Amino acid sequence: MKKILFISGHLTNGGAQRVVSVVTSSLAEKGYDVSLLLFTRSKAEYPISPKVKIVSISENGEDYQKVSLFQRARFIRKYLKQFKPDVAVGFLEGGYALYISSIGMRFKKIASTRIDPEVIMRAKGFRAKINRAWFRSADYIVVQTESQRKRLPQKLAKKSVTIENPISDKALSIEKSTYSSCKKIVMAGRLAKQKNYPMVFRAISTVKQKYPDIHVDIFGLGDEQENLAKQISEMHLNENITLRGWSTDTIGEMVKYDAFILSSNYEGLPNSLMEAMAVGLPCISTDCTTGPSDLIKDGTNGFLVPVDDDKMLASRITELIEMDEDKRFKIGYSARKNLSDNYNSQVILKKWEDLILK
Repeated sequence: MKKILFISGHLTNGGAQRVVSVVTSSLAEKGYDVSLLLFTRSKAEYPISPKVKIVSISENGEDYQKVSLFQRARFIRKYLKQFKPDVAVGFLEGGYALYISSIGMRFKKIASTRIDPEVIMRAKGFRAKINRAWFRSADYIVVQTESQRKRLPQKLAKKSVTIENPISDKALSIEKSTYSSCKKIVMAGRLAKQKNYPMVFRAISTVKQKYPDIHVDIFGLGDEQENLAKQISEMHLNENITLRGWSTDTIGEMVKYDAFILSSNYEGLPNSLMEAMAVGLPCISTDCTTGPSDLIKDGTNGFLVPVDDDKMLASRITELIEMDEDKRFKIGYSARKNLSDNYNSQVILKKWEDLILK
C-alpha cells in the first residue's frame, strides 16, 4: 500500500487547507495509507476522513509559538523516520518545513504552489530563500493553472504538473435558484492585505450613494481584522459592510446572497471564487495575474475588473443590481456548469492519484 504524507500548517480558514482536507480524505477512502502532519490544531477545522492519521506538533497556536524552530524540525524528522512515506507533499509553510526536516532522506517529494509563482520567486528574506530551495529540490511541483506553470522558471516548469483545486461535492449539491436585487453581496477569505478589501470599501462608498441599502458580508479571519474594522467605521460603512468572522459552512452561507466579490491583488486559484461560482452566484473578481481569468469569461459567466480599480468595481456592482433577473441567472448557471464539468472532485483527485502513483 502506498504511504502518503501531507504536511500543512493547520486545517482551517484557507483555500489550501480545504484542498488538503479534500485530497487527503479522498485518498484515504480509496485505501491509501495517508497521514497528515499539522503544525497546530484548531476547533474550527475543515472536515476530514477518520481514515486519515493526523499528528500535530502542538494542540493550539499559543503552544506552537513556544516550540523552537529546532524542535519543530526534529519533530517532523522523527515522524518521517517513523512513518516512512513513499511520497510526501508539502503545502505552504509545510513545504519549507518538509525541505528542512528531510535533508538526506530518500523518498519522493512534491511541492505545491498556491499563488502566482512569481510572487515566490521575487520574495525577499530567509524564508523566501528556503521556499525557492524547496522548489528546486522537490521531485515535482504542483501548480493550480497553466498560467502559473508558464510563470515558473524554465527548469522548474519542466518538473511541474497542473492540478486544479477540486470543488467540493457539497458546493455542487447546492444551487442558487432565485435572485433578488443583488444588493446582498458576500465575500470570503483571509483578512489579509493580499485580498485588498479596501478596494471594495471604496466601491461600496460609491454604490451606496445610489443604493443606500447595499450590504456586503465578509467571512474570514486574519491579521488585518482590526485595521479593516477601523476603516469601515472611518468610512461610515458600518450599515453597509459587516465582518462576519470564520464560518464552518461558508458554502451554506453563500446561497443566502445574490452576488460574490473577490478583490485580491494576486491569487493562485481562489477556492472562495470557485465555491461561489459552483453554487450559481454571479461573481465579480479582480483580474489578477493567475486564477480568476482561468475561471471567468468576462461577461459570460462572471465579471473581471482590473486590480485595485474601485471605480470599475462600483460600475459592475451597479450593473448587477440593475440587471434583469433572468440574465443574472444565466451568468450564475454558466459559472456553475463550468465548475461542475471541469473542477469536480473526481476529475481532480484522479490527477493527484496519477501523480502519486507516477
